[in-house]
Amino acid sequence: MAPTARFPGPQSVATDHKKRWSVLLLALAILLLNVCLTGPLFKPGELPFRGSIEGGYVGTARFISQHPNPWGWDPFPYCGLPTQFVYVPLLPYVSALGMHLLPSVSPDSVYRSIVSFMTCLGPVSLFFFALSFTGSRRWAFAMAVAYSLLSPSYGLFPAVEKDRGIVQLPWRIQVLAKYGEGPHDTGLTLLPLALLAVWRAGKSTARTGPVLAAALLLAAIPLTNWVAAFGLGISCLLLLLAAWGEPGFRAWRVLAAAALAYLLACFWLTPSFVKTIAFNWPVDSFAYKLHQQQMALLAGAVVGTLLIRLLFRWRRGSCYFCFATMGTFVFGWIATAFYLYGVDVIPESRRYAIEFELFLALALFEGFRLALGSSNGTVRMCAVGTGAVMLLVGAPQLWAEATQGWRAWSPSPPQDTVEYRLGQWIAEHPPQGRVFASGGLRFRLNSWFELPQVGGGFETGLRNRIPLDLTYRVRAASNLWPGHEYKDTLLELKALGAEYVVVHGPKSREYYRDFLRPDRVSGSLPVAWHIEDDTIYRLPSRPLAHLVKPEELPDVDVREHPQALERYVAAIEDPSRPVLGARWTDTSTFAITGPAPPGELVSVQVNADPGWRATQDGHPIPLSQDSLGFLALHPSPAVQTQIELRYRGTSEQRVMAGVSALTWLGCLLALSGISVKGTLWRKRSDSMMTN
Repeated sequence: MAPTARFPGPQSVATDHKKRWSVLLLALAILLLNVCLTGPLFKPGELPFRGSIEGGYVGTARFISQHPNPWGWDPFPYCGLPTQFVYVPLLPYVSALGMHLLPSVSPDSVYRSIVSFMTCLGPVSLFFFALSFTGSRRWAFAMAVAYSLLSPSYGLFPAVEKDRGIVQLPWRIQVLAKYGEGPHDTGLTLLPLALLAVWRAGKSTARTGPVLAAALLLAAIPLTNWVAAFGLGISCLLLLLAAWGEPGFRAWRVLAAAALAYLLACFWLTPSFVKTIAFNWPVDSFAYKLHQQQMALLAGAVVGTLLIRLLFRWRRGSCYFCFATMGTFVFGWIATAFYLYGVDVIPESRRYAIEFELFLALALFEGFRLALGSSNGTVRMCAVGTGAVMLLVGAPQLWAEATQGWRAWSPSPPQDTVEYRLGQWIAEHPPQGRVFASGGLRFRLNSWFELPQVGGGFETGLRNRIPLDLTYRVRAASNLWPGHEYKDTLLELKALGAEYVVVHGPKSREYYRDFLRPDRVSGSLPVAWHIEDDTIYRLPSRPLAHLVKPEELPDVDVREHPQALERYVAAIEDPSRPVLGARWTDTSTFAITGPAPPGELVSVQVNADPGWRATQDGHPIPLSQDSLGFLALHPSPAVQTQIELRYRGTSEQRVMAGVSALTWLGCLLALSGISVKGTLWRKRSDSMMTN
């Protein structure tokens, strides 16, 4: 006899609705608590934390809001680079959409509101994660509230306490407000949801739905922030290890979700992009090196993780508690090695303190829950005592957060900052070349004004790092040709196409003030503008395209041999040569007009890239890359000619976009099939209930 289908009665349905509403109300309470903590972040203006790199993210989003082509060229930061390589796309494009829909709101307010709201949702996503595994609304809520208010890092790491700043904030909010870690915080918010989706994909018997959900969330985090993506990778490996031997868990479904996630995201995460990030990230992470010390610490992390897993297997502990414990150990190991011993286990180890706090909250409250449910009175008493001690230790944080108010860190108008006033003057006197902005101005400049600059906000996507290295040498006075520091500095600035040089003096309100020995330019360049202890120096105004002979291009690495720039700079300064007309007709098109003498090239002080195409009077001409990493064009001789450089992107970008589009189409078709089946099932259920 076939089993009879059973349906919930009115009382159980009402109970389920009541539980759902209570869960939603608890989640809303957690969200409102976090909004109250972060109130000033939703107000317009500049925060008092001048060391933040938030302006770099705002500048990217602002550019995309006006030039959304993902295969285009961004001519403003770092002597130009492809839009795809500026940053991963999710937050910039979401912020750009917000800027488009709210044109009367400043770009920085739109961006900060989005990342602040996502940060406020972090404890909410963690609440749902804990609730799914424990089934206890009370414990999940208590954990989320404690995670919202308390940061163990302040007590565990003296360097974090020293870095606390002018207000007491949980560390995940502190790094957002003080350092601009909005993308990382957003990725951290998505992390519990992605892990929960991975777990359900491994446990579910459904064919496509859970795998698709896991793939979407696994793709979302790398498209948000690569630091968070690396944390996601570590967390997924720990989850697979914790699920080892778990009945009904199939790891191959998780691996299928990961593969599908890459296909969904490969329109941006092309092999070239991944390769560039993989090789640049360690270099940009304070020159991270995988030496013997790092290898030993990584081995220690692996051994410790395996011992925890074996202990839980021996004691038959829950998969959830095992996973939370292993996550606490691994990320705590990484953060502790950096903050207490100054060793980077992985690139930018300090940034994983917020992952450590997330897993620590899960592990501690699960431990308390199990201990208080124990039949052993001693275990329960120890749990109560431990919780009381932790609450006592965290009481100063709670008191400060409850009494400090918002005044100390409320935003002020950007016009009050010296950085904005410097950028505004330059925008009113636009350069033909570029701006050499030092300090934090290089992060903020493009968030306010579309001005080409030698520097920028984020180096990890750079294929050509020679201009970056030269700018560091100029700022840090690390010239390698002894006795020629003044000459080297001017040669490098001219070779990079700089027209304005912004220097912040020792009494400047700018935070970084990283231009050392400003006498290298103050004694040889005229002052264009001066305010307070900040000065803009001017170099001769020149276009970014010049006629040069092939032998005048640098033929060695100019970072090691700056004297090789002498012939090149002499050529672009030669008054006897015709001056070319050069201008951007749009952000991806550069037009050059003038003569093309026989035997001469056109040197363009713009980064070379495989996506560039050059035409002369409508006919293609060859182009190459010089030793500076800039473009060199090979025109046909002409008395007067017109050359057009157009950036069209690469074949790899289009192929990967096609693969991604087909994957998205297949997923949508699969989801529509699931929706149709669900509708048919509901109709059948309604019919059976009616009969």
